[in-house]
Amino acid sequence: MTLEFRSVIDKMLAAPNRPARVSLPPIRLSQNEMPWEPAPVIVDAMEKAARSTHRYPDYHRTAARAAVADAMGLDVERIAIDNGSGSLLHGLARLVCEPGVHGVYCWPSFEAYPAALALAGAQSTPVALAEDGAMDVAAMAAAITPETRIAYLCNPNNPTGGFVDADGIRSFLRDVPSTVLVVLDEAYREFVTVEPLEATTALLDEFPNLVILRTLSKSHGLAGIRAGYAAASPRIAEALRRTSVGFALNSVAEAAVIAAFSPAGEAVAAERIAVIVAERERMQEALRAGGVSFLPSQSNFLFAHGDADELLERFEAQGVLARPFPHAGGVRVTVGLPAENDAALAALL
Repeated sequence: MTLEFRSVIDKMLAAPNRPARVSLPPIRLSQNEMPWEPAPVIVDAMEKAARSTHRYPDYHRTAARAAVADAMGLDVERIAIDNGSGSLLHGLARLVCEPGVHGVYCWPSFEAYPAALALAGAQSTPVALAEDGAMDVAAMAAAITPETRIAYLCNPNNPTGGFVDADGIRSFLRDVPSTVLVVLDEAYREFVTVEPLEATTALLDEFPNLVILRTLSKSHGLAGIRAGYAAASPRIAEALRRTSVGFALNSVAEAAVIAAFSPAGEAVAAERIAVIVAERERMQEALRAGGVSFLPSQSNFLFAHGDADELLERFEAQGVLARPFPHAGGVRVTVGLPAENDAALAALL
């Protein structure tokens, strides 16, 4: 007899593993990472925490949750923290989904959404993006059925960088039944320049079915630490905390979260985000001037249209690792340091 997995497991896509043909070390612009090591205040905190790793971390993540709550201007009972926002995405699906229910997400977007729904046993509907690479929130609202229990919104959208402002999100929430859990994934929110960071936080008081997800992987350069957080109603946040894997936020990651939201940590993040935003605008101006087809972005990456394999070869010729999205009709390239971005531009122009 052979061990049988659930049928959904065999249908899940493996992570892409295309061998890169670049000289070493490559210019790594494929994962939307920040180009700097963590801020000194964060490194110091992690090193100190590492000396105490013979002890279990705080099961309730109290100090880390308090740091996030203070930064967002929210009560600590509205915050849940886990081992990356990906863990929270899956946890939210498990809260409301089971066989016979339904979820909605935009597409192309973050691959975790269909995976989370499938593993929770739910059926799902992908909804095409608008032409500017942002979510088509009207189409997403129209895709909601009486069986729908969750909707994932990626804003700015990954991999296209398109953005829907807070008024657009509010309009969507007004069109959605209160029985639908709306997950607003804001992994790249700190790079948005068209409205304030806190613009969507105010929506939490208007819509108790809303959850906002953010991560420290991008803005604070902590992709290797795996720390993400959710802001929601106390009821939803408590349910996430109750169903999370015990001790999933390790003590080094907890120290990193607390230090990241300290005044010194926030100052370094703001300075670095400003550099990335300025470089993003410089790259977009160069691409417009060169007649290159791309999607305007509010994130820390750009999406260039074209044959993905051909574009990837051009990037690799410049020593650049980028991420192909053949199903989306192009390639995503992270905004890095000026010299790295010059190499990316040389591949595209």
